[in-house]
Amino acid sequence: MSKQIGSLRNLPGWLNRLVVWFQLHNTKGKYAFYRLMCKHFADRYVRYQFGNAEFILPVDEWCFWLEGGPDNYYMDEFGPFCALLNKLGRFTFFDLGADIGTVSGLVSRHCTPLQNIVAFEPNPGAYAMLEYNLTGLHVPAQALNQAVSDFAGWVSFTSDNNQTGDHEGHILPGSPGNTQVTTIDQFVAENSVTMADFLVFKIDVEGQEIPAVKGALKAITQCRGAVLLLEIHPEVLALQGQTPDDMFDKIESMLEVTWYVPIFSQQKVDRQQPFFNQFPVQQYDVIALTPALQHLL
Repeated sequence: MSKQIGSLRNLPGWLNRLVVWFQLHNTKGKYAFYRLMCKHFADRYVRYQFGNAEFILPVDEWCFWLEGGPDNYYMDEFGPFCALLNKLGRFTFFDLGADIGTVSGLVSRHCTPLQNIVAFEPNPGAYAMLEYNLTGLHVPAQALNQAVSDFAGWVSFTSDNNQTGDHEGHILPGSPGNTQVTTIDQFVAENSVTMADFLVFKIDVEGQEIPAVKGALKAITQCRGAVLLLEIHPEVLALQGQTPDDMFDKIESMLEVTWYVPIFSQQKVDRQQPFFNQFPVQQYDVIALTPALQHLL
């Protein structure tokens, strides 16, 4: 029976099992099979089973084929991230720019102190899958089809309509549209959100990282300790005329934090030197810890 979620339908069982096998194994012909699936089944999703929970993802997202499925998703970075979170007490996870919920799923499966998840995704195509994926988690999880910034209102959202999950889709502040935007502090104030003593924020919001942090300052400063995971994308920063150090400076003007790089064994960032003098020029996730948690690394 065909089950539709958003604009995508499920694969036949036998084909789903074959796709999962190919995604989990590096074997000859993998990329050719991926291209064949994209040509004939781009309107389908792949189903993974984690215990009693089902996780779905688009057939045509190469990152899942490359990384070995959703439970191996960039674990060179998310593995150390989850290891850090397991040192916390009970925490609430805010997934800002959640896409289809891959990182929320990883945190749910690998972090025992997790209390609940609040996930925001403005892209309607990705949101349908996010909402579905969060329903099977073992902790309370809320999905919002909204963007996060330092203001509330309605704006335009631009994305590649050829991709269900467009990782470069972003809002256009100042351009009226039908995408709702909120701040974390306003959302918490206006809704019944149960928050743990510790807060964790994954922030992947394509240019709205600084505003997103600004809009969450009350929540961050009132909790016992906060962890922020932000993406450093050299090309995106260059288009904005910024460097990683500019991003660090702006966040440090609002919060006292110390920075670490998960992929390099949680190496501490020396703020007296330019970031790309310390690390090769490439895309990174970086972790910021508020003072109460800096003893963990």
